[in-house]
Amino acid sequence: MPDTAIPILSRLTGVIASCATAAFCSVATPSKAEIGLSAPTKLGEVTFRWLGLPLYDASLFLEGEEQFDWNTPLALRLSYRRAFSKDQLMRATAAEIERLEGQRPDQAQFLQKLDQCFRDVGAGDSFVASSPSRNQVALYLNGRRTCSVRHPDARKRFLNIWLSDNSRAARLSRELRGQ
Repeated sequence: MPDTAIPILSRLTGVIASCATAAFCSVATPSKAEIGLSAPTKLGEVTFRWLGLPLYDASLFLEGEEQFDWNTPLALRLSYRRAFSKDQLMRATAAEIERLEGQRPDQAQFLQKLDQCFRDVGAGDSFVASSPSRNQVALYLNGRRTCSVRHPDARKRFLNIWLSDNSRAARLSRELRGQ
């Protein structure tokens, strides 16, 4: 994707359609090794699109719970359908975090920690953000851990990009949360 599409992508990420049917987007429940949860329960699954093109499928898992709660360990899996560079992923992440929370004194420090996590992805790759506690998020690319970020409220600050009612695709966020 050309760099000129990044500003549009960060503005439109998720302003888009969901899966036509659950079977179309179905992805098997991952193992503990893949997402860091011992008893994962899938709450929701959606496809994020940009201008009608599928970018990635997202699945949300909670530790043994069937109702979304920010206080429960969780994991979000993004299965990419297109290639993105590390820089594209990080720029979109930084733009969304700033859009959702405004400027915060520790924002640069938090984003610097997240920057260590990202890698280039291609079609078929999966990133998993696993959060065992509210102050920790570990990222895994294709089952291999790329980092573990410890930062105040890291879970909500990072995963709000996909799970917040103020996300770019609030309807898809609700579907991911099983609502």
